[in-house]
Amino acid sequence: MMVTLSIIADDLKLYQVLEKYSEKYDTSYSLQREDTRFELKIKTDNLGELIRRLNLIKNSEVQIEEIINTREYPDMASVNLTRTNIDALIGKQTVAQTEITPVDGGLVKLLGELWFSRPEVDTVISKGSPVRVLRVEGVSLIIEEVKKESV
Repeated sequence: MMVTLSIIADDLKLYQVLEKYSEKYDTSYSLQREDTRFELKIKTDNLGELIRRLNLIKNSEVQIEEIINTREYPDMASVNLTRTNIDALIGKQTVAQTEITPVDGGLVKLLGELWFSRPEVDTVISKGSPVRVLRVEGVSLIIEEVKKESV
């Protein structure tokens, strides 16, 4: 990416930091003085490290003026997402361990752990009823009762 920075810093220290950075990260830059500031134009893939080094200069001020992404990315990427952690609970079915009310909630046991849960709609779910996890809000599972289909 191409980055333009506005910098207030000691001349000598600024040149030293930029020389060490450009050697280590194999990059080139242009530096121009504008009144009390410097304008730095640099092509870098490690902007965070550059900013960190510039901020180590005593009494320095660094402001990002412009960032131009020079990498080409495809318009769309096809990614298969693996559900992990909390997302993996959504859609799971279990049994109500206690009565679950809209006001007080209740408990379900899922994947070996007890979870506080609340019904999605204002209904009471009886202890022992089959339930399904719809979503997670904070530390509560929002569930619905799974109705047994008559055959």
